[in-house]
Amino acid sequence: MEKATKRDVMRFAVLGLIGIFLYFIPVSGSSVPVVLIVNFIKGILGDNLKYVVLFALALLVAIIIGARFFKNEACAKYLGNVSTYKQIHYCVALLVVLAVWFNLPPAAIFADPNIGGQVLTLAGTVMSTVSICGWFIVFVLKSGIVEFFGTLLEPLMRPLFKMPGAAAVNCLSSYVVSAAVGVYMTDQYYESKVYTQREATAAAVCFSTISVGYIGVLSSIGGIENMYGTLLLLTFVMVFVMTVITVRIPPLSRVPNTYIDGTTEPADAAASQEGSRFQRAVNAAALRSRDFTMAEFWKSLVSALKFAQTIIAYMIPIVIVTLSLVHLTPLFTWLGKPIAPILSLLGLPDAAAVAPAVLLGFIEVSLPAISVSTGVAAQSVFFVVMLSISQIIFMTEAGNAMLGSKMKISFGALVVNFVVRTVICIPIIALLSHLLF
Repeated sequence: MEKATKRDVMRFAVLGLIGIFLYFIPVSGSSVPVVLIVNFIKGILGDNLKYVVLFALALLVAIIIGARFFKNEACAKYLGNVSTYKQIHYCVALLVVLAVWFNLPPAAIFADPNIGGQVLTLAGTVMSTVSICGWFIVFVLKSGIVEFFGTLLEPLMRPLFKMPGAAAVNCLSSYVVSAAVGVYMTDQYYESKVYTQREATAAAVCFSTISVGYIGVLSSIGGIENMYGTLLLLTFVMVFVMTVITVRIPPLSRVPNTYIDGTTEPADAAASQEGSRFQRAVNAAALRSRDFTMAEFWKSLVSALKFAQTIIAYMIPIVIVTLSLVHLTPLFTWLGKPIAPILSLLGLPDAAAVAPAVLLGFIEVSLPAISVSTGVAAQSVFFVVMLSISQIIFMTEAGNAMLGSKMKISFGALVVNFVVRTVICIPIIALLSHLLF
């Protein structure tokens, strides 16, 4: 195995410390520096962020037209292997934004602050977060941090979670930044052959949690701020327990265990055993740090912008449809009716009021907490908030980021994974709620 030089080790140490500081060291409350940078830029742009969203979508549609109708090679290269369906979906996203922008009919959808009014806000937040956090993620992916902790934690991560040690860094990124950034990191791992398709899918649907800060927001919405510390600890444990269970059962266990190029895990995947594990970790990290160049730094910005552009284009039509179903139809009330007797059997107070919230988390992670924010017992509020966090998959951010990634995760697969996680979580969280209340 090639030996790293002292210069390599120093490069790893400097770049690694920058990456750790940016993504994992809270400097203002629970906010890490990269989140503060995002908030600063959002503050500067203010209401003008919607123009950035409009420009990004208009540019994407122009590229699609250039590739399909004018056979422009640069446009075709930019799109890559994007399917016709996704191209149509992206064009619809622009039409939806224009309809919201100009308050076009039907007003019940595009002019409603709870439906059309949410589109530009959500898209702006996702685009700014993914663009900035995705850009600086190069300090994690190319500094050697992943290789360092991956080598150290491999003996723990493989037996428990059937994932490489690098997944530990992947998981923490969601907790300290956002779910979409966690998905972006997973997608980058998959493209770099750190993960197989099965490992990438498992990491995405198991580790793409909301941030610790947003967990505080949900506890505040539900009126259980006093439970924030307990909620944070228990959801952290719950995520790992759920991962141990779900990676061993369908649908995750049936995802192909192959890399992005179709190859299987190489026979020499295990690193050289020369030296202690710590020495091997430092050596692997130092060698990886050689990949950090200014060219890679700017390439990371382009990659993050492109990912953010496609994610908002994918999410906008889905957000409009799903929020319309939530606010304009009794669909989720009907779907929740069969769940009420189960919750009642588990001894949860206000089971009938809580039942629809069990499914609302698939749409947007804050909807369940909002739906039980008044007139519901604290025990049931705790149950709903913890369940919505543990379900992981919600279509206004994490779910759409997964669909827009290169990991080949279908909408049907997201629904099945959401249902499986919900079914397993319900009795466990119900039991925890009884122990606490």
